[in-house]
Amino acid sequence: MKVQTNRLILKTLDLDLIEAAARRDIRAIEAMGYKTNGEWPGTDFFEALSYFQELLIKNNGTRGFDSWIIVAKDTQEIVGGIGFLGEPDQDGRIEIGFATNESHRRKGYCFEAAQKLIEWAIKHNEVQIITARCESVNISSRNVLLKLGFQLDHKDEELLYWKYQMKK
Repeated sequence: MKVQTNRLILKTLDLDLIEAAARRDIRAIEAMGYKTNGEWPGTDFFEALSYFQELLIKNNGTRGFDSWIIVAKDTQEIVGGIGFLGEPDQDGRIEIGFATNESHRRKGYCFEAAQKLIEWAIKHNEVQIITARCESVNISSRNVLLKLGFQLDHKDEELLYWKYQMKK
């Protein structure tokens, strides 16, 4: 599954890419047509690879409510990751998360990718609520979420919890 913006390609992960990323096998990733400088996958995303692998196996593929890579169109370099933590729950709630590689931060990639993926999600009738969370000290993520139209829902000692105002 793939969607595009002016500068980016967002593509769902498949099992081959997950396995190459889990091995941090740059040659295998590049053999799939992507460039990488070794920053992807970042620590948080690396730790979640087994979760996304299980989702793909359990669901016999993807419907898009899992993990996507963010690829720069001009270079085919994987510049980050974005996605959802699974299918909408019984209330139509999904959680979005995103991150860019350190060398590609402050270029607007997270905002551009998240905006496109939110547009994609809203087209699915089962999606009623989009949430997000970030560390309270992560100013960049906070700014992206605010710019996207998320509103702070609540917080605890470590995390801020956000809710997207749906415009269906």
